Amino acid sequence: MRKRFKQSGFTLVEVMAASVITAFIAMVAVSGLVSVTSVRGQIDEVTIVNDELRFVADTLRQDLAGFYRNKNAMLFEGVLQDTGSGMLPRLRFRTVCNGKARPGHPEGDLCEVEYFLADDGEGNLWVARRQCPIVGNEETPEETAGGVMTRLAEQLSFFQLRYFDSEQWLEDWPEEQEKFPMLVEVSLGAIVKEKNDKETIYTKQFL
Repeated sequence: MRKRFKQSGFTLVEVMAASVITAFIAMVAVSGLVSVTSVRGQIDEVTIVNDELRFVADTLRQDLAGFYRNKNAMLFEGVLQDTGSGMLPRLRFRTVCNGKARPGHPEGDLCEVEYFLADDGEGNLWVARRQCPIVGNEETPEETAGGVMTRLAEQLSFFQLRYFDSEQWLEDWPEEQEKFPMLVEVSLGAIVKEKNDKETIYTKQFL
């Protein structure tokens, strides 16, 4: 007797249906992965911006807390400088700090610091701190001139300072006033682009 073997397999319709379902699942998976990656990138950018806001605020607050108030060596100047990017603030004062302005040289604990919003020439702004802007001597000017400049933040686009003289808030504080403000208001800000080109502003402010 001959045994008949029943052959089983997939029809063309079943194969096409399986291919369509597989392609749909792959498309959903890739779309979900792209969405998760985009959200993660946005969260990372927001985290970096908030870290920069906190770091700049803490650094400036620490220098202001050590502000040198001796009137015989008075120095406190807050000005608005006209640059290619507009009127940008610049704050300069003496404070007690332990940083080195000249490698290999002994330094005192009193130094001059300067905060400003710098422009790289391409429209990008960044917050900088310069320690001992005017140091050095005639023998080695290339090693000492200009002090030590540090980029505190590269994603902050807003830096504003105001000064209270016991009666009103002022946008600048010339060195010729020969007195110190009662309060200094510091405002920092950054813009983060979200989905659909929506922009969210993150700020930090302190006195």
